[in-house]
Amino acid sequence: MQVQVVFRHMNPSVPLREYAEKKLRRIHRMADKILDVQVIYNQEKLELEVEFRATLHGHAIKVVERSSDAYAATDLAIDKFERQIRRTRERRRERRVGLPVED
Repeated sequence: MQVQVVFRHMNPSVPLREYAEKKLRRIHRMADKILDVQVIYNQEKLELEVEFRATLHGHAIKVVERSSDAYAATDLAIDKFERQIRRTRERRRERRVGLPVED
């Protein structure tokens, strides 16, 4: 999994980059089909926007969270990201298994 961290309208922060990468490593163990992830930190006046964009095999996932604290926004975005990946994985599993045939 390739991780790209981008900082827009703010100074790059090494601890924040490492924090996001650490959180994404935990998710990568859960979903090994993730090809690449972009983490975009965007400062807008008093709020910080965190955006996660991921490419899976056949799917694209996007999560956006806003908060005044960068670490809190990252945590909220990671939670949403994890739920979406889990939902995508369950849908794929349901389609592969299919429904039982009734006589």
